[in-house]
Amino acid sequence: MANVSVSIDIAAPVESVWALLGEFNGLPAWLEFVRSSRLSDDGRLRHLEAIDGSIIVENLLEHSAPGTFYRYAIVEGPDPVTNYRAKLSASAIDATHTRATWASEFEPLDEQSAAALTGHYEVLYRAGLDRLKTLVEAGATGG
Repeated sequence: MANVSVSIDIAAPVESVWALLGEFNGLPAWLEFVRSSRLSDDGRLRHLEAIDGSIIVENLLEHSAPGTFYRYAIVEGPDPVTNYRAKLSASAIDATHTRATWASEFEPLDEQSAAALTGHYEVLYRAGLDRLKTLVEAGATGG
């Protein structure tokens, strides 16, 4: 099992960060690699179209607004992984600062690809969280 975890500190209250981060269908707003997102199955499945045209289908496993986190699993996608599970979360550092974290675990289909996949997800998560930070600190969430 491989693991990836990326965190970033954001100069905004947890409510402002969660307003953007916590929207299961909201990835296109802050993850530039995602062109579009649509929900099905009463909001439990997220169908993402990446900028390269690939499709990723993810299942919402748990969503906690009070806990400011959600967990999801990849049901289908282009990456050579199985048992991909991830968690997006926001935790208050203090009243005006928040730590956002994107973490996952997965099994590469072959061990040779483990390092490349770990690096791929680290880059993806860092880019998304950097963009989230920029948007939230600029007040783009309206919160």
